[in-house]
Amino acid sequence: MGGSESKGSSELQVFTLTETQRLQSKYEKLCKSTKSFQEGLAPLSAGLSGNLYQYISHIPTPHAHHKHKQGVSLHQFQVFAAHLLKGTFEEKAAIFCGMKNSRELSMAEVCELLSGLLGVYQHYVTQLPHWRGIHTMRTSTEGNQRFVSYLTKGLTGSAGGEKFSVGDVETWMSRTPHLMNLFDTVSAALFQFDSVGEILENLAAMVPVPVFPGHRGEAVLSVLDQNSVLYLNYNLPSMHQSEWRFLFSNTVFGDSFSQLVTNITNQGPTLLVLRDKRGHLFGGVAADSWQCRAKFYGSSSCFLFTLSPHYGIYTPTMYNENFMYLNQGQTTLLNGLGMGGQMDYFGLWIDSNFNHGHSKAKPKCTTYGSPQLSAEPEFEVDVIEVWALGPEKREEADSDEEGEKTVKKSILQGNTESKAMLELIGKTRASEGFRELEDEEEEQTEEMKRKMNTIPKLL
Repeated sequence: MGGSESKGSSELQVFTLTETQRLQSKYEKLCKSTKSFQEGLAPLSAGLSGNLYQYISHIPTPHAHHKHKQGVSLHQFQVFAAHLLKGTFEEKAAIFCGMKNSRELSMAEVCELLSGLLGVYQHYVTQLPHWRGIHTMRTSTEGNQRFVSYLTKGLTGSAGGEKFSVGDVETWMSRTPHLMNLFDTVSAALFQFDSVGEILENLAAMVPVPVFPGHRGEAVLSVLDQNSVLYLNYNLPSMHQSEWRFLFSNTVFGDSFSQLVTNITNQGPTLLVLRDKRGHLFGGVAADSWQCRAKFYGSSSCFLFTLSPHYGIYTPTMYNENFMYLNQGQTTLLNGLGMGGQMDYFGLWIDSNFNHGHSKAKPKCTTYGSPQLSAEPEFEVDVIEVWALGPEKREEADSDEEGEKTVKKSILQGNTESKAMLELIGKTRASEGFRELEDEEEEQTEEMKRKMNTIPKLL
């Protein structure tokens, strides 16, 4: 099988002088033989790296550039690197197929190739120091298969057959950003940098891996594996990708809904992940702070997700705005945590007794368009984790010289159920609007009050 036609020296102008020097150094280390190429590209499998070597050796080369006696010339290697690192979708698709020494691939071959690339990806990404604050579940073969299945969801054959052409792979790549992130990360790790330190330094900027600060100086044991963390973080807004801060797990705090509410309220955006007793793994991302309220709230940036038995992200349909719900200790209202759907028919619900929940979403949740997330409509909770997303916001200290002022409370402030009932019927407390005015009145000096009182007398 041959590579795409060479376009001459102009094609190599995509590299800077420093990059060209690095590529030449890489060439001298790798391309002495097929064996040196395979050894130099570990942890990529010997089979895939061997096919890649053959692909490079068949790249057309101008007559002025003689073929290297061992099979690959410097010019061929540079053309290959230009296509791999800075090429078009078509050029990258040809290399992808070339790793199986073919221009047509079966689904089994595609999955085998993706598994190999995923292994390289995990090898480098999990060496980043970001993971020190979390002990994730070990990524199993079944876990990798689920991730590969997610990546291949958009792959379709143009001819309707069982084989996928370079053109099919090109279309798939162009429509699957997560696949391209995987492919480009592996390409950069294997070919663009010389040392592991440089690889890790550059990967930290390329791959959205969150930093995990841990909990009280210890790493947190999580129900998530590395694939799940990377998948979820990739689907978060960029402002929330940099850090995940541990808030709650029943493995740490016990099966207590009160502890859950205490730990997650007013913490900004959060990610909740839940495993039921049947092993289904799912959850939701709340874009707004959790607060106990008498009605639904939140924004269209919220979404639900599944991780096992399959990957899926479910964003708002805009049919309604029932994004988030949280309440506790109310005798006349539903108590628990929910996302999507409606009262008693949530897309995701955890009851205030903590150990039970439901996902009543047949055929789909009206709010998020999600299917039933749990194994059964009514489920038993095995593990619940909640993570705050993004760096913690620090409140600036009040620099008022007079010190902190005590805000006067209305009679309703101490009665949470009364507040909830007012909110439920759409009423707000009149006293809320007057507090600022009351504070300003308190700031008036006695001298000012005296002057104001003398004005009527003068008139």
